[in-house]
Amino acid sequence: VADWGLVNFLPPDSGVTTDAIVVLGRGLQLTPSRVEVAAKLWQDKRAPLIFASGEGDAPQIVQLLLSKGIPVQTISSEACSQTTQENALFTAVVLQPLGVKSILLVTDPPHMLRSLLTYRSLGFTVIPHSSPLPALQAKKEALLVWREYLGMVSYGLKGRFLPQQPKSELFIREAQPQNI
Repeated sequence: VADWGLVNFLPPDSGVTTDAIVVLGRGLQLTPSRVEVAAKLWQDKRAPLIFASGEGDAPQIVQLLLSKGIPVQTISSEACSQTTQENALFTAVVLQPLGVKSILLVTDPPHMLRSLLTYRSLGFTVIPHSSPLPALQAKKEALLVWREYLGMVSYGLKGRFLPQQPKSELFIREAQPQNI
């Protein structure tokens, strides 16, 4: 109920194909369901490429995708981003030069609205495809939801949902595609 404002305004997945599937990291407990969703989307031929984003999570996401039979040549990642903003910026730096314009975005329902708005601000056409939240303690789920409400306010005040251009030369931690 508390996440109603975060998920009620999300457009439904229209079923269209995109240029890439982008999987956002958010900790070990939430990664397996994201990988399941991304693998299924790829198997359904919704996009030819899967891109994993997140400093601590991208290597694990890649390994889990490989264990599900996803070919290594269809997986790329960046393991530098530490925030949703950096996820989007580093994804843009790596994928936009390859001609990627449309993405299927995979993250949990509370995180999806902020992620979608951030990726759109960088010029991506975003199709949201939420991964289910695993069974969490009520306290932990409430914390995720409140963190997202605070994140929405913070990102809104900082102008992170306004159109922007990624500038790779501004990054200290440069995003590099990693094929494993």
